[in-house]
Amino acid sequence: MAGDAVVGALRVVLGADTADLDKGLKSSQSNVAAFGASVGTAMAAAAAAVVAAGAAIGVVLKRTINDFDTLAKTSQKIGVPVEQLSALAYAADLSDVSFEQLSKGVAKLNKAMVEAAAKPTSEAANAFRALGVSATDSGGRLKSSQTVMEEIAGKFEGLKDGAGKTAVAMAIFGKAGADLIPLLNGGKDGLKEMADEAATFGAVVSTKAAKEAENFNDNLTRLGYAVKGVFVQAASQLLPIL
Repeated sequence: MAGDAVVGALRVVLGADTADLDKGLKSSQSNVAAFGASVGTAMAAAAAAVVAAGAAIGVVLKRTINDFDTLAKTSQKIGVPVEQLSALAYAADLSDVSFEQLSKGVAKLNKAMVEAAAKPTSEAANAFRALGVSATDSGGRLKSSQTVMEEIAGKFEGLKDGAGKTAVAMAIFGKAGADLIPLLNGGKDGLKEMADEAATFGAVVSTKAAKEAENFNDNLTRLGYAVKGVFVQAASQLLPIL
C-alpha cells in the first residue's frame, strides 16, 4: 500500500513537471516563432533598403555620366579643356552661376576676343581696353579664354559694382555678363583657389572620362534606335494587313 502511495505521488509530481515542461516548450516555440518573424521582417527591410540604395546609386551614377557628357560637348563648343571647364563650373556653382550661364558667357568671350583682335575700334575692343586687358599676347596671338577670364577677374575684383561694370561685363560676355559678375568679383586668385578646391574634392573631370561618358551615352542612343528599328520594320510589315 505504501508503495502504491509513493508511485501515486511520483505520478502527481511527474505529471505536474510534464505539464510545466509542455507549457515551457510551447512558450519557447512561441518566442522562437516571434523571433523568426522579427528576423524575417528585418531581413525584408534590409533587402528593400539595399534595393533602394542600389536604385539611388544608379540614378546618381547616370546623372554624373550625363554631366560628364555635357562637359565633353560644351568643351568642344567653347574651346575650353574639360579639366578647366569642370573647375570653372565648380567656382560658378559657388557663386550661384549656372553652368548654362557660364558656358554662354565663355562662348561670347571667345567671340569678343576674336572681334577685338580683328577690329580695334569694336565695342569688344573698347571694353577690353577699359579694363586694361588684351585679348592677344605680345606676339599678336589670341590668348586662351581661361587666361583672359582670369585677367578680367583680376580687374573686376577692384571695380565698384554699378552700371559701368555691368555694361563692360555684358560687352565682353554678352547677356550672361551680368550673371557672371559674382564669379568674376572673386578675382584671379579667387578663381585659382576655387579650382584648387575642386581638384581637392575630386570634382575636376578628365578629358578621357568625359569622352568615355559621351561615348557611353551615344551607345545608349544607338541601342535605343536599334530597338526602335525592330518596331519600325514590324509596323511596316503589319500596316498593309491592318
